[in-house]
Amino acid sequence: MRIKVLMGLMLVPSILIAMTGCGSEENHETSVKSEEAADVEAVEEKEEAAEEMEIQEEVEEAVDPDELFTRFMEEKNIQLKARDVQFDMQNNSDQKFAIMGNASLDTYYNYGFSNLEQSHFAVSVEDEGAGYADRWVLYFDRSKFSNLYETLKKGDTYIAAAAVIPKAQYEDGQDSLALGVEFVILGGEQAVSNEAGSVVQAAEEYKSQNGLDLVAQDVLYDMENHLDKEFLISGTASLDTYYNYGFISLEKTHFAVGVWDESTGGKWTVYFDRKEFAELFETLKQTEEYVTITGMIPSSLYEDGQGELAKGLDIRIGTGY
Repeated sequence: MRIKVLMGLMLVPSILIAMTGCGSEENHETSVKSEEAADVEAVEEKEEAAEEMEIQEEVEEAVDPDELFTRFMEEKNIQLKARDVQFDMQNNSDQKFAIMGNASLDTYYNYGFSNLEQSHFAVSVEDEGAGYADRWVLYFDRSKFSNLYETLKKGDTYIAAAAVIPKAQYEDGQDSLALGVEFVILGGEQAVSNEAGSVVQAAEEYKSQNGLDLVAQDVLYDMENHLDKEFLISGTASLDTYYNYGFISLEKTHFAVGVWDESTGGKWTVYFDRKEFAELFETLKQTEEYVTITGMIPSSLYEDGQGELAKGLDIRIGTGY
């Protein structure tokens, strides 16, 4: 590993004293007083900046999420909250309601909403104050709410949203599922990669060299629109035993590799041909490795509701650094 150390030049300010003849004590005293005045002014500026920062922090702390939520409901003329609907869905179908909480992309499509994957993306919202047990999944139109989709791809975000359970899509016994019709972003922390620089660079280089435009995250939350398209999966890999959905018949001809993908944070199972990738099989029998993979979900193997399953077309082991 090469470490570059940058040595900077230390600049020491000097005081240039204009001297007339042999100099004078008066000029020296004036210079000293000027320096003292400058020091006092600098201290005062720092104190003012600190006071401004404290005021700003007090203003930020004074913002109450509940007040923002109430304002959102008033502006949208919404009378119901998620919990009003959750325990009385049949009598509140086709009624707009509001929910506030931490939001993240999801892959759950079920009941009357199971056929929406191609046209809508799923957003999991933890109802504020209710805990994980009161998690709702809202389905937003991919075209109309593409800005929300791109925001959530970067990380969890705190939102207020308006939703509705269409009577035509409601099914007895369904979970807390609804169509998202409006939203505002109230804040949130974007996901930050904790991978080493060489790992990130290896994935980017592999992606560029293999002409890949998509990464696993692009495909995970929009599978039906990305079937038969090559995409990047990168992360730590080890042999696996999971065969399911349309890939269940591959066990005899393909071995399974579990990869903790960097872009999604979830585990993908990628299936490699036993003959073509025999060397990879022997390597992963000994240890787990960091890998970059070209994967694809063949339309001939895809089944509704499947998770992160794909065929492996190409692979590189290690970072190369």
